[in-house]
Amino acid sequence: MASKSASLRKAQVPLSCHFCNEQEVHWKCEECDVFMCSSCKEKIHQRLKSAQDHEIIHVSDLSKENRSQRKVESKVISSVFNFYTTEVPCINSLLCSGDDYVYFMCHNPEENARLVKGKMLKSSIRILQTLEKAMFDIAVNKKCEIFITKMTDKSNVCIVTSSGEIKTVLDTSPMIPLSLHVNKDNELVVGFREQGPADQISEFSVRQVIIFDIYFKRKVTLETDTKGRKLFSYPARIKTDSKNVLYVADWIEEDNTGRIVAVDTNGRLKFTYNGNPDLKAFSPHGIAITTSDNIILSDFKNNALHVLNSRGEVLGLHFVDKEYEIQRPVSLCIDNEGYLLIGNCPFVDNIHNSANIYVTKIVDHFM
Repeated sequence: MASKSASLRKAQVPLSCHFCNEQEVHWKCEECDVFMCSSCKEKIHQRLKSAQDHEIIHVSDLSKENRSQRKVESKVISSVFNFYTTEVPCINSLLCSGDDYVYFMCHNPEENARLVKGKMLKSSIRILQTLEKAMFDIAVNKKCEIFITKMTDKSNVCIVTSSGEIKTVLDTSPMIPLSLHVNKDNELVVGFREQGPADQISEFSVRQVIIFDIYFKRKVTLETDTKGRKLFSYPARIKTDSKNVLYVADWIEEDNTGRIVAVDTNGRLKFTYNGNPDLKAFSPHGIAITTSDNIILSDFKNNALHVLNSRGEVLGLHFVDKEYEIQRPVSLCIDNEGYLLIGNCPFVDNIHNSANIYVTKIVDHFM
């Protein structure tokens, strides 16, 4: 019979590098599921074109995660710094840019949507521009030009000039454009669906997210993952992180719920998040990405904010109605000073009240 010490030594055989069998292993690629020495990480793995966006973790961080269960924090924001009352009943999309500019849109299925550009002052928002058109989402590029999805008989993606002129930049026919986003490379990202009823999804349905370059030429089309499975049901909101990983609020129209789909530009599905199983239906809408690539989500049915890291692990869950009286948080953005702006959609006794924009401070370790 082998001695106890011999069995222990056998059980503790060190890991070796996947490429060279060297036992000085310092790194693990999460996507490839391989361990590597520092030399092979740089000379082999990093030079693989398919591995450019892979997440590499130091083994010391990996061991820390394995030793303890990650704690889910109950606070995502620590205070409400300021708030503004608007003249719209719901803020469906909310964006920020430098010098305290804010852009928000109220979408009403029975009427034209209203787009507002304003400047946040101490006690009010000075309105600089308004537009009333049928639209579903908005985005702003580095030139502070506003993109809208123009929902008419012929759906297009357009730019709204400072004078209010609307110019078409993408004729999307026959597809219907939904969500809009501008990534860190100033490229336009658009969610699409086919013509017809939105909630009738079949194997022939076409639900896509397409990345267009700065000249509005199609660059990447995402519809299925690397195993051929459809990625999206209704790509309603999109954000990207510092590595251009896409986080899509994917709505399930028939039961008014949703999920978050995280996918890279090569179609590799990183994770899906369906909400906390102890809560009622998960209703993700707003998405904000912090400087450390944590993902903050608004869940308006549960009056909650969820925080995930880039691997889809839950870091925080905060019910903002109880402490800060923020009812039905819908849209999110982070301004250039690091404040989280929350646009809500108050609805009490079947009556829409004026929506607010809350300027809040994010708990430091989530930034």
